[in-house]
Amino acid sequence: MPTLAIIGAQWGDEGKGKITDYLAEDSDAVVRFQGGNNAGHTIVIGDNVFKLHLLPSGVLREGKLAIIGNGVVVNMDDMAEEIKQITDAGLSIDGLRISDRAHLIQNYHKKLDGAEEIYRGKNSVGTTKKGIGPTYQDKIARYGFRAGDILEPELVREKAEFILPMKKDLLKMMHAEECQCTVEKFEDKFKRWGETFGKYVCDTSVLINDMIDEGKNILFEGAQGAMLDIDHGTYPYVTSSSTVGGGICSGSGVAPNRIDNVVGCLKAYTTRVGEGPFVTELEGEAEEELQKKGGEFGVTTGRGRRCGWLDLVVAEHAARLCGFTHWAITKLDVLNDYDKIYVCTGYDVDGKVLKHFPASLSKLEKAKPIYKEFDGWDSWDDSEKIIKDGYDALPKNMRTYIEFIEEYTKIPASIISIGPKRSETIDRFGKWF
Repeated sequence: MPTLAIIGAQWGDEGKGKITDYLAEDSDAVVRFQGGNNAGHTIVIGDNVFKLHLLPSGVLREGKLAIIGNGVVVNMDDMAEEIKQITDAGLSIDGLRISDRAHLIQNYHKKLDGAEEIYRGKNSVGTTKKGIGPTYQDKIARYGFRAGDILEPELVREKAEFILPMKKDLLKMMHAEECQCTVEKFEDKFKRWGETFGKYVCDTSVLINDMIDEGKNILFEGAQGAMLDIDHGTYPYVTSSSTVGGGICSGSGVAPNRIDNVVGCLKAYTTRVGEGPFVTELEGEAEEELQKKGGEFGVTTGRGRRCGWLDLVVAEHAARLCGFTHWAITKLDVLNDYDKIYVCTGYDVDGKVLKHFPASLSKLEKAKPIYKEFDGWDSWDDSEKIIKDGYDALPKNMRTYIEFIEEYTKIPASIISIGPKRSETIDRFGKWF
């Protein structure tokens, strides 16, 4: 069963887009299994920079299927804009497939998302206001529209006549912008979506499992990161879907025993967007320096990301939940030219050392990082030579840093990324499929 998954090991923005694109070279299909267009991947191919939010990163690989699984929530109109970005660059999206069970984001979801954040006041969770949470709410409450509905437009009126009045009342109660939707507009919209996207909609669970049975190579692509998981993340400052290993199965319709290897994408330092605890967060000039060096500004929101040192308590938590078999360590080059670099190996909470990430926000707010200090390393002039010569050509202190991560987590660092380009990747594992 040649299957491989990649999941972010922190709060997202770990560089999964580049690593997925790299690993997709030998895959036959790339599958998104959760989240929506609140995620953001930047992929650099030659002189082209692609910023994807919903489409699987593998869509940029010609001749491969790019599958949006049932666990994803889909904004059809925003997806059309992403498709235009790709086709304008001369690439094809013939390989796109969308699960008929994937739920669809509506305009009222986005209005409710923004209104809920305002209503929360000081307790806001930092949503991207893309309508992700309200769409998942409707999925659980059984009020949702699914991609399969665009293939049966005659059923849309019945559902819209039931759902729209309820949503309009809810928007009014939340003092949100009024929804101008009508049943007729819904019918027209679903008809248009059917004409544009209907040919891509199918039962993707059957498709994926058939491909596995045929010996095809399947790459599962996670969005966000393990620390944003609805159950295991820094609740309530989390996303609305399962971002850990179990989400692969529920979000794509495959069984657990069909997943061979899981790569944890680990940024060489830590970032997060929005609210929530962040034990290793830097402040002032130190944070600004790391933010600037790493280009840490959100692909989806444009907001500056909060930055701090690498947190191995977080990495251990993610590894345990996701079953990582390998690390892909990214953005190591951002740490070039630091005199000293620090790694958190535990939390001091009222004099007690915690080695495992706690659920309690009050403990996290009081936690002080316990750091191990490392000597830094100098930058280099020729990335191509380092890539050609391999891992041993990396600066010695960088290798010491990597090897400490391996020793602490007991997981091999099989992929080393030292730049944003596809080519700036050292692959120590070899053949992934």
